[in-house]
Amino acid sequence: MKDPSQAGRTEATLDPEQPIQAPSERLLAIYGIGRQLLEQRSPREIFQTIQDAIVEHLEPEHVCVLARHDQEGYRAVVPAHNLDLSVPEARWPISRTVLTRAQESGLAVLASDVQGDEALERAGSIRRLQIRSVMCVPLGRPVEGMIYVDHRAKTRSFAKDDLEFLTAIALYASLVLRHARDYVRATMALQLSDERAEFLQGELLRHEIVGRSTKLVAAYDSIRRFARAGARVLLRGETGTGKELFARAYAASSERHRRPYVPVPIPALASGLIESELFGHVKGAFTEASRDKKGRLEMADTGVLFLDEVGDIDPPVQAKLLRFLDSGELFRVGDTAPRRIDCLVVSATNRDIEKAVEAGRFRSDLQARLGHVVRIPALRERPDDIPILVEHFLARHPGEPKRFLDESLEIMRGYHWPLNVRELQQVVERAVCLIDHA
Repeated sequence: MKDPSQAGRTEATLDPEQPIQAPSERLLAIYGIGRQLLEQRSPREIFQTIQDAIVEHLEPEHVCVLARHDQEGYRAVVPAHNLDLSVPEARWPISRTVLTRAQESGLAVLASDVQGDEALERAGSIRRLQIRSVMCVPLGRPVEGMIYVDHRAKTRSFAKDDLEFLTAIALYASLVLRHARDYVRATMALQLSDERAEFLQGELLRHEIVGRSTKLVAAYDSIRRFARAGARVLLRGETGTGKELFARAYAASSERHRRPYVPVPIPALASGLIESELFGHVKGAFTEASRDKKGRLEMADTGVLFLDEVGDIDPPVQAKLLRFLDSGELFRVGDTAPRRIDCLVVSATNRDIEKAVEAGRFRSDLQARLGHVVRIPALRERPDDIPILVEHFLARHPGEPKRFLDESLEIMRGYHWPLNVRELQQVVERAVCLIDHA
């Protein structure tokens, strides 16, 4: 390895597990990226976050994030930046020599100018692609992936602080990916365990969540685990899927189950009163403020707060909610003294948050702070639960026991149910009422 102190033309390696130093701006960027990564579960989502951060902060000409898929080679886990990796791996327009060096050493590689490294300068891919400056950082030990970036313009080159930034991001990614894979394995183990599934089905009934489907049980188990860990959760699901029941299950499963549970139905609040309802106000803050009033966030202190349809919150209030989720502090409307609140937060939405972020209607940083996403399955995704739900709803009506014909249940199984469980409940109730009055 050449001496990194050689000016202009350097090649260096850094150990990803060694402490790094970076300018203050990049330290802040690394901190922000790390927090974003720690709130993600999907490996693909993690890799995309990594690549986007590299493009934003290092401005390389080419970037690709690779993962080992067998003992022989790699695959691109997200579309590469300015590179076509759809061709066979042997024809990828990146330096195989650099990849091999990083893989075999397990260390990050920097060549500020490849002309300063004889081995790289002679490499056929370097000459053919006219690569000027290149970096490559391995993910994990043993190596499970690579982050590769290069410049091919003679006016640009990477420096040591660029490699430090890239190495820090790779270290975050390695840790989060390891946990993500553990989570996937745990979920699969859950699905294979009949005994565990039977136990969780019983737990579902305790929270009035009716059904036995694998997706429903897996969603509940995730919520139960996150609640016990005190982690925030964002429930994603269509209207009528029972997100509020899952929110109550979250509260009941947490260590704060004996503490206040405060639901906040955002759509039911007048748009001009949402800030006051959430944060409270002091006397004289506005015309109708005749006395001090606690907001819902203060009411949930030491307990659990449920933000129902959080995607409907207006942008000005989103900024204040973001500050509360970051710091645990809030200001009542019209007050200058901060109040510190300690509560667990579970949210729910039926909106496409990603589209709202793209359209500028919802803050991306707030989306990240809402926590781990748990998807509540639609009724059409669990048709075998329909007979169980029908029996459950029929049992709510007194009088002579009633039942639906098998033919009727079969029709129900094939129906789309756009309003989900809530619609099925209305259908059962309507049928019972009509029969009673026939």
